Amino acid sequence: MLLRQHRADDAEAVFQQCSDPEMQRWTTVPVPYERHHVEGFFAHLARGWDDGTLAGFAVEADGRFAGTVDLRLGEARWAEVGFGLHPRARGRGVMTRALSTLLDWGFTELDLVGVHWRAVVGNHASRRVAEKCGFRVEGEVRGLLVARGQRDDGWVGSVLATDPR
Repeated sequence: MLLRQHRADDAEAVFQQCSDPEMQRWTTVPVPYERHHVEGFFAHLARGWDDGTLAGFAVEADGRFAGTVDLRLGEARWAEVGFGLHPRARGRGVMTRALSTLLDWGFTELDLVGVHWRAVVGNHASRRVAEKCGFRVEGEVRGLLVARGQRDDGWVGSVLATDPR
């Protein structure tokens, strides 16, 4: 497993990932997901790196694009994590390793104090990854998350730099 910058040759795999019904159910990707959305996603990543609000990485496994993991940088040395995995990479611990690596980097290189995680209630795959990476699930908030004009209840959690992981 490797974290790296996104490349133009990731575009087809990003399109496949974001067209997947599971990805669409649990995230805010546009539905239907169209090819021009990939260009917008790459531009969003580049802007985030440029303005210091987002540290987004491609996840590579077995020499191929496997997903994306990012830190959305906030105030007072806190961030929120986001992640998604291509269907072919799911169920093998790829995202757990990727998120753990990202957290190590964020706490060490960015000197983050803590990271928040949020997911739609019922997204057990996301919750398993978060818990394996040391996030403490701290509750359920009604109407926390909005995707495509619909509000969903959300789970929230956090991990501190000082927490055992």
